[in-house]
Amino acid sequence: MRTLELLAPAKDINIGIAAIDCGADAIYIAGPEFGARKAAGNSVEDIERLCSYAHRFGVRVFITLNTIVYDRELSTLRCLIEDLKAAGADAFIIQDLAITEMEKELPLHASTQCAIRDVEKARFYEDMGCSRIVLERQLSLRQIREIREAVNTEIEFFVHGALCVSYSGNCYMSEYIAGRSANRGECIQACRALYDLEDGNGRVLVRNKALLSLKDLHLKGQVRKLAEAGVDSFKIEGRLKNLSYVKNTVREYSIALDELVGLFPDIYRRA
Repeated sequence: MRTLELLAPAKDINIGIAAIDCGADAIYIAGPEFGARKAAGNSVEDIERLCSYAHRFGVRVFITLNTIVYDRELSTLRCLIEDLKAAGADAFIIQDLAITEMEKELPLHASTQCAIRDVEKARFYEDMGCSRIVLERQLSLRQIREIREAVNTEIEFFVHGALCVSYSGNCYMSEYIAGRSANRGECIQACRALYDLEDGNGRVLVRNKALLSLKDLHLKGQVRKLAEAGVDSFKIEGRLKNLSYVKNTVREYSIALDELVGLFPDIYRRA
């Protein structure tokens, strides 16, 4: 029996509670530091309140600690991990491998910031102790199957929301332009900006268009194929999105997963 999870984003506690009420099986949210969305930080006290609410309904809370960490910050990170564990966190989503040495009790999920897009990378993070890997958003069904067959970890995959033009964790555009690193949670989202396209002679071919911004994912119609390929957790992007976006998107995908489970009750169940 395969367990399928709907994983929802939460900018803050109120959005997290709303996602739970709308059918999420798990929530991912940042604490006060080390999250890849610096504008979406939350106090440990709010994390504790969210965990208390979530656990009443069997919903898990995953904390994003998915930035690169400087050596001088390691003691702060270690203390924060202990505080978040005491608050009720169920797992940590990580990028910096220092955390694999610090934390041996709670599950560790290798973030999409780890740029896992092939079997070699997937096996590496499994060997480092990660119980779940979050795959690159651009992968095909064939690539997902290949990774599924090669590792024993849980597989998490984005099914809805923004799609980066560069590899997550390997994009330095923001840092190059503005000195703000995406790997430190400070991406300026330059790929969403408007640009002019010029030819070699300086003639403007396209003016004021979002030339680097890809269309958002909307894979509700692919849920069955993704489950068959080996996806365990269906992730909605959007830790900077508002309440109505999260409520409506979570409800849409919760219904889709329930329909899939209803079709194959001997194969799948909800988390």
